[in-house]
Amino acid sequence: MINIQTDLLRTFSMVHDLGSITRAAEILGRSQPAISLQLKRLEDLLEVPLLSRKGRKVQLTEEGEVLRDYARQILALNDEAISRLKSPKIGGVVRVGLPNDFAVSLLPTILGGFTSAHEGITLEVNCGISKDLIQGIDNNEYDVVIALCGDENSPSLAKTWSDRLAWVSNGDEKLLQEDTLPLIVYPQGCLYRQRTVNALTRAGKKWRVAYSSPSQSGIEAAVKAGLGLTVLSEKTVPDSLQIIATESGYPGLADVEVGLFYRQGDLSAASLRLVNYITASMDDIHIENFKF
Repeated sequence: MINIQTDLLRTFSMVHDLGSITRAAEILGRSQPAISLQLKRLEDLLEVPLLSRKGRKVQLTEEGEVLRDYARQILALNDEAISRLKSPKIGGVVRVGLPNDFAVSLLPTILGGFTSAHEGITLEVNCGISKDLIQGIDNNEYDVVIALCGDENSPSLAKTWSDRLAWVSNGDEKLLQEDTLPLIVYPQGCLYRQRTVNALTRAGKKWRVAYSSPSQSGIEAAVKAGLGLTVLSEKTVPDSLQIIATESGYPGLADVEVGLFYRQGDLSAASLRLVNYITASMDDIHIENFKF
């Protein structure tokens, strides 16, 4: 039976996340030849090519895509086992970042359940725009972040799942028939806002920003007041608002990828416990299209 060393899998995952052997070497504190040697050892062990180079970027082969999914699971289980066996009594502070809209559903359910089950662990939660949250965890301002994934890879990205977006209104039919659609949006940099504008532009529909707010409550209040339409994750639409049916003629919205990010290398036992709790809770509530 062949056994894969976890250090080889960790190097492989880091190179994939960063898309560069050079950057992976910097993060892991090793030389580029040492990283390349580890990757070759892994390919020799499995007898399949795992990576291909296109210009300066490193991409996964078909076999590499398969290994990536297993590698993340193996490393997560390895880290959890070490954490539980070496630190049976866990305490400390975990800095958490959440998008404004996901905070509405995650705070009282997943995070609330975690704090109840782990009295020794304190969560410091901050809400914001996903782009800022991802930058924050890469700058060591957070330990664990849930955020919408942008176009750039982050070394902190651990897991992703697809999320469907929906047009949302207060049910006012007249509002839906306006020639220039009034939009309720988050500030510039929000992925929902980008998806909204891109969809309307492709469809040739006129639009204007009627209201902008950095908070979910502000967005919901503006939509309820009839100031305009918005786009939200289907999972976060409150009962007081209505999802606009696809047959109403509004352009389709591209799905977004929601990612679980955490600090690599020196993650605390308390933070690791939260990471595993979040993923287990998401499995339990059957989030659609969840994937490693």
